[in-house]
Amino acid sequence: MSQPLRRSGNARGPARRPADPALGGISVVFPVYNESFIIEQTLRNYVAELQGRVPDLEFIVAEDGSVDDTKAVLERLAEELPLSLFMSNERKGYQQALKDAVAHATRPWLFIVDSDYQFAAIDFWRLEPRRADSDVILGVKSPRRDPLYRIFLSWGYNELMKMVFRVPYRDMDTGFRLIRRELIDRLAPAVRFMTFFNAEFVIRAHYAGARIACIPVPHYARKIGSTTIFYVSSLFLICFRQLIGMFRLRRELGPPPRSNRETVA
Repeated sequence: MSQPLRRSGNARGPARRPADPALGGISVVFPVYNESFIIEQTLRNYVAELQGRVPDLEFIVAEDGSVDDTKAVLERLAEELPLSLFMSNERKGYQQALKDAVAHATRPWLFIVDSDYQFAAIDFWRLEPRRADSDVILGVKSPRRDPLYRIFLSWGYNELMKMVFRVPYRDMDTGFRLIRRELIDRLAPAVRFMTFFNAEFVIRAHYAGARIACIPVPHYARKIGSTTIFYVSSLFLICFRQLIGMFRLRRELGPPPRSNRETVA
C-alpha cells in the first residue's frame, strides 16, 4: 500500500477529528486525466483519511478521456474502494469535465481535489472547521511547489484578476477547495469564459455575496509525471485565452461589489 506524504520541518499538522454531522455530508470529487502513475496513491490516501471520520461521505471520480492507463487503474480500484466512477470516451477539457463531475454529487458539500497528489489528504482538516461560517473554502498553496515559470504566471494571473474584479483572493485557481453544493449548483452552469473553472467560479461567488475563506495549506512538488495543461509551448495561447475570458466576464458582471472580504486562518 502506498505511504502518505512526509512533511518537512517540525510544523504541526491539522487536528484530525470527526467532521461535524450537523453541517451535512461531503462529496469528494476527483477530476482525472492521464494520472495512471499517481491516481492510485491519491485515492487510497484520501479514502483512508476521510472514511470513518466524515459522516455521509461519497467519493466521485470523473475521468476525462485519458489516453494512458488511467482507465484500467480506476476500474481495478473501483472493485476495492468505495468509488463512484464516471469515465469519458473523449476529452472534454478541465472546465467541462469538472462541471460534469460536480453534477454527480449528492451531498451538501463538495470537496474538489486535483488528482495529482500535490495536496495531502490530512490537510482536509485545515479546511473543514470553516464550514460553519463559509460557503467557499480555498486551500491556498503555502508555499507553492511548482516550477518557477508556473509560480510567476499564477502570481501575475491572480494579481490581474484582483485588479480587474476588485477581489482580495490570492490563489483563485487552487486545486483544493471545499464548497457548498447549493452554491455550485447555482453558479457552475454560468462558468464559461475562463479555461480552468475555479477562478471564474470564485469571482462569480464573490459577486453573488458568498462567504469565501482562504486557508494556507502545504503544497508539494509533483512526484510523478508532468502537468498536462501548462506545456511551455502552449503558454502564449493559454494566457491569451485567459485574458479574453477575463474581460468578457468583467463585461458581463459589471461593477465589482464593495463587500466580501477575504478571511484567512
